[in-house]
Amino acid sequence: MFAVNWFKKARMHRCQFGRWLSSSRILHKYGTVSRVAMSYRRGALIVLEGVDRAGKTTQCKKLVQALQESGRPAEMMRFPDRTTKMGKLISAYLEKKSNLEDHTVHLLFSANRWELVPLMRQKLEQGVTLVVDRYAFSGVAFTSAKPGFSLEWCMSPDVGLPKPDLVLFLQLHPAAAEQRGEFGAERYENSDFQKTVLQRFEQLMKDPSLNWQVIDAAKSIEDLHKQIKTHSDTAITTAESQPIGELWK
Repeated sequence: MFAVNWFKKARMHRCQFGRWLSSSRILHKYGTVSRVAMSYRRGALIVLEGVDRAGKTTQCKKLVQALQESGRPAEMMRFPDRTTKMGKLISAYLEKKSNLEDHTVHLLFSANRWELVPLMRQKLEQGVTLVVDRYAFSGVAFTSAKPGFSLEWCMSPDVGLPKPDLVLFLQLHPAAAEQRGEFGAERYENSDFQKTVLQRFEQLMKDPSLNWQVIDAAKSIEDLHKQIKTHSDTAITTAESQPIGELWK
């Protein structure tokens, strides 16, 4: 009887030790239980849009740097991504080195976004905030500014892309953009066409399912950055507890 009781006690202590050891390993690996929970918080998808030469790239870089300095994981992406095979075709087209039929080039721009969706989702799920220089909205605005293209047709290839948690539109009149450096170097950079593009953006901004914030891009770089950072901090906090949405669904 003594042996049986001793065996039962030994087995109980072994189970308790096993649970303690398992917990200790978790704490050793992650630091605290709260850090384990934090690992499930996703990053935010923040998009900067606007007409050409509105200062999007500069502000994307400043935002990523500010987020990283504050301890938030953040990376920048650009569309089109000219490093991929499709991106190189797009780059040649934009630099006026080749010509493509308008429907074809629109679908090529969309495919360039879709090919990076797995990477985008992976980063967001790892807690990395993505700051994106142009997204599907530019594709729709620029193509629909051409004769014979409806917003609906232009939107359809991008339905289901990761939905941005924040879209910051840098508002700048095309006449002001025209005065900025290197305007006109690439296809689409002419004032009349940019005015039509701006009108298409204004139509897209009427969508209540998206978090659009319009910012005056005529302000100084630092003032513009402060506004962008404030909106971004709010969006990042909100996104942490929400699943990744699907665009235009």
